[in-house]
Amino acid sequence: MNRQARWKGDPGSFMERHRTRIPDRNGDPMEAVGNLFDVAMLIGIGFLVVALSSFGLKELLTQDDLTIVKAPGTPQMEIITRSGEKVERFTTTPEQASGQGLPIGTVYRLENGQIVWVPQ
Repeated sequence: MNRQARWKGDPGSFMERHRTRIPDRNGDPMEAVGNLFDVAMLIGIGFLVVALSSFGLKELLTQDDLTIVKAPGTPQMEIITRSGEKVERFTTTPEQASGQGLPIGTVYRLENGQIVWVPQ
């Protein structure tokens, strides 16, 4: 059987040769795991962005300077500041809050909850 007869007369032999060049991966369960990991990472980042925006913390995603006061007016108050890449955390202790000084103004809490400082 010559070459032309094999190509024209027997199409199965062509498909058989073609099939041997491409490896069969239908049975490989680990092939899809890499794609699932990428999809899971994208979904996780999406949930993080939605959670931060729903709590009104979109500023955490920007590069601007930021100051957060946790539990204001309580002994557990913390001040967290971010300047560029540097994050500092300040906590109050009784030693830091005591000392001698002069009053510089008066602070008032209004009926609507707003706090106003009036200098002397």
